[in-house]
Amino acid sequence: MRSTIAFLLALSLTLVPAFAAQDPFALPVGTVVIDAGHGGHDPGASYSWPFAGGMVYERDLTLDIAKRLEVLLTLSHPEIEVVMTRSSDVYLSLGERSAIASALHWGGKGALFVSIHINSALATSASGFEVLTKKQEKQVVFLDEATPAANIPLFASHSQIQLNRLLNHRNLVVASIFEETLDSQLVTARSRGVKEQDLWVLNQCRMPAVMVELGFLSNEGDAKNLTSSQYRQRLAQVLANAIERCL
Repeated sequence: MRSTIAFLLALSLTLVPAFAAQDPFALPVGTVVIDAGHGGHDPGASYSWPFAGGMVYERDLTLDIAKRLEVLLTLSHPEIEVVMTRSSDVYLSLGERSAIASALHWGGKGALFVSIHINSALATSASGFEVLTKKQEKQVVFLDEATPAANIPLFASHSQIQLNRLLNHRNLVVASIFEETLDSQLVTARSRGVKEQDLWVLNQCRMPAVMVELGFLSNEGDAKNLTSSQYRQRLAQVLANAIERCL
């Protein structure tokens, strides 16, 4: 998997124009968007475990990890604007999540979108974490009526094709950083690698974006970890460490 990522990074570098020093997606990060997956009437993955007292819902775990991550980032990097797509058990459509991110003023700096999810599978043997990024062929629109005026200078000097090439490259860099950090710091968890997937919320992101699937509720070992508040705190810390490497 890592050889595949290295190949994709090398390939994407050949597509990045010579003016990559002005790449808006490689600027020092000033805004981090934390997206807790699902919520409200959308529970996400669910599974019943006796040790957890019954049904466990993805929406609750993602929100708990996201709120812990928000606290850690706010304390360690007060200079960064941390934005939560949701801070309570409410439903947000994928469009609403993307709109929150798209409406942000970057303030001349870079931005990062991190979506937190928990996996599930029919095979209870499936376990571990994975880092997802958008399909490279999916084209993002950067300049339209929803673009904040303050962000226009970041995009206006590049064509749509150039911007998408630059974003694709940065997505691969960020995804690789997240995978390496999770793999090295969650020593008992299995890495399932970095994968490109056709996911609406990632396809619509105008900033570097990853989705992290932090374990399988359908796997007993993963579920025992995920239902532990201490482990969720550890996950939040590792995610904070990964974000810090992207700043």
